[in-house]
Amino acid sequence: MKGGSDTMASAPDERLFIGVECAATFLRGVVCEAGGEVVTQRQRPLAGHAPTEAVAAVRALIAELLATESDAAMFGGVGLALPGSLNRATDRCESSSLWSAVALDELRPCGLLGTAHLASRAAAALIGERACGVARGCRTVVYVETGHEISAAILQDGRLWTGATGIAGMIGYDSVDVDGDITLQERVGGDGLIRRAKDRMYRDRTSSLSRRGIPRDRDIGLEDLLNMARLGDELAQVIIARAGAHLGVAIARLVNLLNPELIIIGGELASAGSVLLDPAREEVERRTAPSAFAVCRMLPATIGPAVGAAQVARQSVGAPPAA
Repeated sequence: MKGGSDTMASAPDERLFIGVECAATFLRGVVCEAGGEVVTQRQRPLAGHAPTEAVAAVRALIAELLATESDAAMFGGVGLALPGSLNRATDRCESSSLWSAVALDELRPCGLLGTAHLASRAAAALIGERACGVARGCRTVVYVETGHEISAAILQDGRLWTGATGIAGMIGYDSVDVDGDITLQERVGGDGLIRRAKDRMYRDRTSSLSRRGIPRDRDIGLEDLLNMARLGDELAQVIIARAGAHLGVAIARLVNLLNPELIIIGGELASAGSVLLDPAREEVERRTAPSAFAVCRMLPATIGPAVGAAQVARQSVGAPPAA
C-alpha cells in the first residue's frame, strides 16, 4: 500500500511503576507513569530501625503504594535505590548506613510484583535523568550524589558502567588532601559538614549560626545547615562553598579521565544551588584540560532517586506485552 509502513507504531506504555528511595534515615516511595510523571508519593522515617525492620518497612511501603490503585495489573514493576554502591560479589550494599547489613536478596522478593530491580541511588537517578531529565540524548554522563554519602554513577557510550563488581563510582574514598589523609567523604559528606558547623558554633558564640538561636544542646542536621545557607547565613554558606570546592577537585579528575559531555550534581547538597555549584565549577575549570571542560556542562539534578528507581524497573522489564 502506497504511503504505508511495514512496522506499526508501538503502543504507549500505560503501565505504572513503583520506585523506592532507601536513605539512611527515611524511605521515599513513588508511583510513576512510564514517562516519569509522579502519580502518588509517600515518605516514611527510618530513624532507629534495625536492618530487619528496614526491610519490613520497604515491603510495607511497596504494599501501600500498590494499594493506591484498584487493579494490581496496572503495575509493571518496582525498583529500589540504595545508598553507596551495590557489590555484586558480596551481594551487599557498600554504605556507611544500616543498609550495609542487609543482603540484597532480602530486598528482591516483591510478592505480586515479582522481583524488585535494584540500583544505587546515584545509578537510579542517572537512569532517571537519561530517561526523562537533563541527560536525555546524552551518551557520556557522570552523576554525582551528595549528602550523607558521596558517590557517582557513570554512563559511558550510552551504557551504565559499574566496573568489575558493581562498585565503580565510590569517589568518597578519593583523597582531597595533599598528604592523602583526608577523603572526599570526610570533606563533603553530611556528617563532616555537620561536625564542622557544630565545632564553629560551640567554639564561637558570635558565629552567624550561633546567632540564629539554635540551642547548644540540640543536634543540628544537614537540612538545618542547608536551610541556613538558603537564608543567607554566612557561616553555613562558607562551609557549603568549601565543600563545593572539594567536590570540584574530585569532579575534575572524572572530567579528565572520562571526557563526559555532562556532569549532574544531585543529592541533598545540590539544593544549596549556586553556593555549592559555583565553587565546584571554578575548581573543575581550573583543574581540567581546556578542551575537556569546553564540552562538559555541569547541571543540578532534576530527577530524584525514587523516580529514577521507577525508571530502573521500567527499563528492566522492557516494553509492555503486545495486545
